[in-house]
Amino acid sequence: MTTDQHDGIFTGASEDSFKSKEQIIQESQEKVFPDKKERSLDFDRVTNYLQEGREINKDFEIGQREAVYAPEAEYPDLPIIIDLASDIHYGSIGVDYKHLARDLEIVTEIPNFRLAGNGDDVDNFNAIFHSEAMQENPLPSQIQSRAIAKKLLELDDKRRIAVISQGNHNRAGSAGGQDWYDSFLSEFRCPVFTCGGLLHIQYGVNDYKLLLNHTYWGKSKLNPTNAVKRMIEYEGGGDIDIGWLGHVHQSTYEHFERGGKDVIAVVSGTFKEDDKWASQNGIGGRGQQPGICVALYPNERRMQAFKDIRTAVDFMEGMIEKRK
Repeated sequence: MTTDQHDGIFTGASEDSFKSKEQIIQESQEKVFPDKKERSLDFDRVTNYLQEGREINKDFEIGQREAVYAPEAEYPDLPIIIDLASDIHYGSIGVDYKHLARDLEIVTEIPNFRLAGNGDDVDNFNAIFHSEAMQENPLPSQIQSRAIAKKLLELDDKRRIAVISQGNHNRAGSAGGQDWYDSFLSEFRCPVFTCGGLLHIQYGVNDYKLLLNHTYWGKSKLNPTNAVKRMIEYEGGGDIDIGWLGHVHQSTYEHFERGGKDVIAVVSGTFKEDDKWASQNGIGGRGQQPGICVALYPNERRMQAFKDIRTAVDFMEGMIEKRK
């Protein structure tokens, strides 16, 4: 007997025989599709799965955000000199390769010289990343990356590299699933900063704090070190000895005082001397000089920046000669 057409019906004489309309529809569907799969989703199960994925990714990632570098200098009583090299853009026809070879030879051969990298080691233009600029790269990305990584690994084997950090051109293959740092830097002993980071350079009695990233907000063509100072302030809390950015292909450094302490801000230029793509897009067609170096003294907190690596060589050779 029907009690309410909208609620359901009695299927028998007893009160227990009442079935709602939803029950009747469900039973009908079960008869037609007896093995229909039901969906199940548990929040805790999903969250635990995601947390495990997070831990797996963290363990697999070769990058870090903070590291210690304790160089063993050939002359530990003299300053070490760090060549702050970014924006090599290896693979581009716009790179001054003679200049690059000279600087790498200096780091390899001159005592107390070390190298730090801050992104865009390769040009790496491809079909996804600025495809219109691929004509500037006569060799494919894989060859570019293998060649420069092999050379840098030689320096790393000789303990000549302090750190290698990230750049947007290094990440150009990420849309296709390639992690440049894992693919080409996994054998390196030096720390790899895949998001920029803080390097503690422990030399002599000092712990020099080098804060670096490839780029940061606050960039200015007229005031190139502005972004570096903002990074020092907002990422380093002001307690930084050297702040260093690349990316913009400008070349400058500035000694300035903060709280009575000497601080150095660096924007490190590029080896990509001719940049047709940048010129066509109004960015500027000529990269500014690479090779800014910083001397760090062992027995007192004292730093000196050099605009040209050759001046740093003259300084170091003079220090060695004076020591004899």
